[in-house]
Amino acid sequence: MHLILQGIHEFFYTLLAFPRAWRFMRNHRLWEGLRQYGWVARGLVIIGVLLALYMVIEAMNWFDTHADAPLSAMMIGGESLLLQFMQEARESMGSGVFNWITLILLEVVIYHFMRQTLKIILKKDVENAHTFKPFLHAQIRMIKVSFIAFFIESFLLGFFDMLTGGTLYWVISVAIRAMFLGYVIADNYNEQFGLTIDQSRRNLYRNYLGICAGLGLPLLIMMEVPVFGTILGPLVTSVAGAIVLKELSDLHIVGYQMSEKELEKAEKEAAREAKKLARKAGKKAVVEQYTPHE
Repeated sequence: MHLILQGIHEFFYTLLAFPRAWRFMRNHRLWEGLRQYGWVARGLVIIGVLLALYMVIEAMNWFDTHADAPLSAMMIGGESLLLQFMQEARESMGSGVFNWITLILLEVVIYHFMRQTLKIILKKDVENAHTFKPFLHAQIRMIKVSFIAFFIESFLLGFFDMLTGGTLYWVISVAIRAMFLGYVIADNYNEQFGLTIDQSRRNLYRNYLGICAGLGLPLLIMMEVPVFGTILGPLVTSVAGAIVLKELSDLHIVGYQMSEKELEKAEKEAAREAKKLARKAGKKAVVEQYTPHE
């Protein structure tokens, strides 16, 4: 019962933090400094070219299948090219795929806004964090975490779809999707303190599911608003995540606390590593002993 009440408190506390996050982002002008990621512009150009090629290919395929149709029907009819693109976009958003793709593509700005927020509220700064290698590591991690979250989310949605339907399923699906979207943003926070993906998952699952849901629900709603909400949503949510997790967790004070099983596993791994180093040192000593010296 205590955990449930704690989760409810975290959920509403997180929701109420979004207006603060918006003011914080605006007052501190967190978007400044994005230009230091000069290499990002080239990456976005590549993405833009790929999307343009996709649209060109889709348009060519559409014209091939509608070559005999009147021009007016092709432009404004029920099977018009514009309507087809809108329907595909809506289906992608409804299935959740679009949300995950968006988070991956916006990782550079999520990464920047999270880092800038922590720099202000915790005086935490990482030297050369704007260079390509740290961001590449963050991008790879975002892809891994998003893939895992999407896979589990899809499994749970399919499972509950078989058990329920109608309004009940809609409520459950929204809760599940919100939880996993919030989890991915919260993982960005944990990443800043050196937690591995597994450690981050355990930390959030054991203590902060309410925060994940509170971050994910507004994000899910905002991402349903084309363009403006899709871009702004992840940015505000990353700022809210940094503020709330700093206030409700002690990760920035005591670090990640391992469980007994984790400590036991870490000790065994350390012992195995020590044995490997000892064997290497022994082999090296034997080689040096029988190597003739000039």
